[in-house]
Amino acid sequence: MIINNEDWYKNMNAVELIGGIGRYMRMGTLLSRTSVQSRLNSPAGMTFTEFSYQLFQAYDWLHLFKEHQCTFQIGGNDQMGNIMSGHELISKACKKPVYGLTVPLVTTEMGDKFGKSAGNAVWLTQEKTSSFTLYQFWMRMPDSDVEKFLKLFTFDSVGSISDLMRQHSEKPELRLPQKRLAEQVTLLVHGEEGLAKAQQATSALYERSVTALGQMNVEDIGLLFSGATVVSLLPEAGQDVLDLSMKAGCFPTKQDAIRIISAGGFYINQQKVNNPSEVLNVNVHRLQNNVSLVRVGKRNYYIVKWLS
Repeated sequence: MIINNEDWYKNMNAVELIGGIGRYMRMGTLLSRTSVQSRLNSPAGMTFTEFSYQLFQAYDWLHLFKEHQCTFQIGGNDQMGNIMSGHELISKACKKPVYGLTVPLVTTEMGDKFGKSAGNAVWLTQEKTSSFTLYQFWMRMPDSDVEKFLKLFTFDSVGSISDLMRQHSEKPELRLPQKRLAEQVTLLVHGEEGLAKAQQATSALYERSVTALGQMNVEDIGLLFSGATVVSLLPEAGQDVLDLSMKAGCFPTKQDAIRIISAGGFYINQQKVNNPSEVLNVNVHRLQNNVSLVRVGKRNYYIVKWLS
């Protein structure tokens, strides 16, 4: 096979590609990677597919370099060997300098990484991870990790972080470091508007703030109360709580509705309502955004959008 520095990697099948890459990368070097050594020495061993992964990732960077002038690659520190392979391939095949950077992995308390392959990825785009979900992710950070992530993902000085951790040791229930981390990362990713929405949603969900809930649109409320049923209703004169619950589909029968409402298991806008015959009041049962949030029990939410 004749290899040309400009187009040797194009139009190859997998076997030819590995052979072409092999012209520039030594087997000994690939075997010496820490990630490879740890797998080879483990009871499970390492398959050829897993071993060749670094070759294909090296080719992936080569393709990006050729087609999009990508000279810089960033990855988690578990990707060090793969990035080194791409660096070596491009440096030798193309005689051009490229650069790699690894960063510490974000892991759970058990040491498992967050990522798409683990099924628990935290995304930067709003479509994948909302600003509220991102905010809550950092708010739930355990005490053992929060100081490390404040240093990694905020621009706060080491001195201010140390002072914050001292305050936390005195009043851990306030979760001041987690709050600071959540605010700064959400601000960095989603801007002031995204942070405001996240704080608004947090207040509505955890602090039972009716005011915060009334400032949200139907779509945001739907995201906040994931899985909630959304219904549109026309208001009627003299309409009562029982009628609302049935038209919103909260109960299968009126008997069930009367029993559960009377027992205190029915809420409108986070306020308990236990009288099925109570007439709906616009100022009491409807938020300023023309929405009523109905809850049955602890987790069953219904979003009622009132039509004009």
